[in-house]
Amino acid sequence: MKTNLTFLTKVTAGGLVAVAIALWTQWLSGDPAYPKFPPGPVLFIGVAAIVIFGARWWWTPLIGALIALLTTSGWFARLPGEMLRLGHPGEVGKFAAGIFIGTVLQIGALLLTDIAGLAATVQNFRRGGSSADSAKMACRFFGGLFVVMGVLVIVGGAHVDKYHNLMHLAWSAIAFGFSFLGATAVKRFCIASGAFYLTLSALGMAMGNPALNRAWYFGPMLLHTGDHIFHLVLGSLFLVMGLVSGRQWVHRPSHAKTA
Repeated sequence: MKTNLTFLTKVTAGGLVAVAIALWTQWLSGDPAYPKFPPGPVLFIGVAAIVIFGARWWWTPLIGALIALLTTSGWFARLPGEMLRLGHPGEVGKFAAGIFIGTVLQIGALLLTDIAGLAATVQNFRRGGSSADSAKMACRFFGGLFVVMGVLVIVGGAHVDKYHNLMHLAWSAIAFGFSFLGATAVKRFCIASGAFYLTLSALGMAMGNPALNRAWYFGPMLLHTGDHIFHLVLGSLFLVMGLVSGRQWVHRPSHAKTA
């Protein structure tokens, strides 16, 4: 079943790719905030691919909007440092022009994707998009994407908690495997995953140290506010996928009045 992309869906995908280009521009300009090879742009391009190739499902632009909203909130949380990139980019990295252009492109593309992704989701839902096999596709998309991301984090030397990365690697491999099982098993896995990540997020926000960016140890893993918000988004997404998968909404126009 092939579905034509709406204009708003195309804008959402384009905005995600633009964010990836912006991040790579800052990295190539010598911004010390980025590791040898930043895995973040791969995530944005992967989500853009999900939005494009998953056009038959009304909810795929929402993934792009949520990822963009999460990154936007993180950008504003680091506002003093980001303003330094805008006002005095030469103090941040070697190539000031690249850092300035990359930062401007990043925030502009993020805001565009925030708006376009939410609008595209509403538009697609009103058109009667399908949610059949949503749980399978979510597990397949995110399972494969997170495996690639986890490997890139290890190879690229990104400064992340290795145990946290291993947790996501293990979960993504299991999710990808579940995507080839029966519909009931996949739905239950999505609901369980959603409940797990939402609980993890709630515990982190409630028990994390406010003076240390909500730092909280979950076993050997050290989680912070950004991790808690990410788990909130991921958990909400998978819980919804598990609940709505297999449902079909048909939007019928109201009957015209007859004389």
